Amino acid sequence: MFKRPPLKIDCDGLSQKLIADLADRLRLHFVDVDVFGDIIYAANPLGWKTHYDAAWRILDAFGVKVT
Repeated sequence: MFKRPPLKIDCDGLSQKLIADLADRLRLHFVDVDVFGDIIYAANPLGWKTHYDAAWRILDAFGVKVT
């Protein structure tokens, strides 16, 4: 199976509390979630259709930039 690179999520402008909340929500959908200051890396979704799509809805709601 093709493995995608981790999502790099730029949380610039969010408080540390919101960054922690976003990371916690992403942990429900990704195996690996790491926080480095205002950057979150999320890799290995639990499921490509349901979990990956749900994660993108969360990211859209937080208004963060994803690369």
